[in-house]
Amino acid sequence: MSCWNIFMSIVTIIIDVKNFVRANGMMLFCSQQNKFAVMNYSRIKIFLSLFLGLHSIYGFSQSAGNQLNAYVDFLKAQKISAKDYVLELFDKYDIVVLCERYHAEMTQYDLIYDIISDKRFTLQGGHILMEVGVSNSYEKLNTFLQNDTLADNEIEANILDIIRNNDYSPLWEMTNYPTFIKKVHCLNKTLPEQQKITIHPVDVPFSWENIKSKKEYKALIDRVNTGPLRDEMMGTQMVKAISENIDKKFLIIMNHYHSWFIPEEYGAASWVKRSFPERTVNILINNLLHNNLTDNGQWDAAFKITNKENSGFDLKDTPFGNMLFEKYLVKWYDSEIDGILKTNDKMRDFYHGYIFYLPIEKHILSTGYPNYISGEFKKEINRRCKIAWGNAVAFWGKYKIRKYYNRVREKQYDNIEKQMKKRDKWINNYNKYKNEK
Repeated sequence: MSCWNIFMSIVTIIIDVKNFVRANGMMLFCSQQNKFAVMNYSRIKIFLSLFLGLHSIYGFSQSAGNQLNAYVDFLKAQKISAKDYVLELFDKYDIVVLCERYHAEMTQYDLIYDIISDKRFTLQGGHILMEVGVSNSYEKLNTFLQNDTLADNEIEANILDIIRNNDYSPLWEMTNYPTFIKKVHCLNKTLPEQQKITIHPVDVPFSWENIKSKKEYKALIDRVNTGPLRDEMMGTQMVKAISENIDKKFLIIMNHYHSWFIPEEYGAASWVKRSFPERTVNILINNLLHNNLTDNGQWDAAFKITNKENSGFDLKDTPFGNMLFEKYLVKWYDSEIDGILKTNDKMRDFYHGYIFYLPIEKHILSTGYPNYISGEFKKEINRRCKIAWGNAVAFWGKYKIRKYYNRVREKQYDNIEKQMKKRDKWINNYNKYKNEK
């Protein structure tokens, strides 16, 4: 059915309902025992149901024909891959902030490695600044990354030591981090000294060796989670690292609002932007923010329609950049940033660019690492669980956590089917709309 036919059907139904009510309206006030009145009332319900159904179809098609069509038309002209887009940003800027997906997502680190292993990055002595990792682990991490004499068993021993002590939670179970630092270590062995990659972990300094009680642990966690302190600490760590290597290029990997450029003190990347305003840009990678697709699935639908799985572009003066930022946040809410966001904020106000790398069905969430909880660390992880989470969880930790985290486990997003249906609904209606034109 064409859009014109749908429109005319709706008009006809409205006229029929109007005339029917004029002619028989008084019947509606009769007793429910009056079969004629009940029959007429049923007819009106049918008319109204048809009207609302057709209105919904027409409205959805029109929405897909406008908003989604704008996304699709724009994407058809985009030819630059996500990797090349990021590397071309480094031709103009010294500091690129990447807002990552869920910490556990693996494929994003395939892209990140492709970027940092490219000679366009290594020739400029590239540095990586990461939210993952406490800042006081810098020396241990980079001693490992720069050491090209280690045997295979020594490499694994170093990786286990690093990942067991790189966070203030009892353990950091994301597989991508040990996988990534191992690849960087191997890359560095092929590079001359001045081109070796340096990684700066910038999270709050912390050592489990110094935590002996629940009270000590709670005091630190409460301090970190109060207001913008954590962002301030990460931001100042990054500014310090950049200032000490002022002639280098920096890829900063932050999650969610830590990557925003906002005038208030929130957003760790904001501290970098204020210190180096002309040298710094930030970009967003396609993701599921708290299990929701951007713009209710329309962005992902547009990339699927245009068969683009690897693309990057600036947001300014694009239909993507003009989208209201609240359509990205969806239902997500955090009291820490209450009052910072404005109702008319656009995507371009928060991010300079956007990269799309693989559709959601190809994203992989992975946890665990071989031999993570082994040897003397078995006792230590139980101690940490007891301090951080209490006796009940400590019991589970003692008898279950070892098997669970010593094995790599991969899965898709928990609500992947629901999100794909949401995306595909847009695609199906878009195709119907295009065929009707």
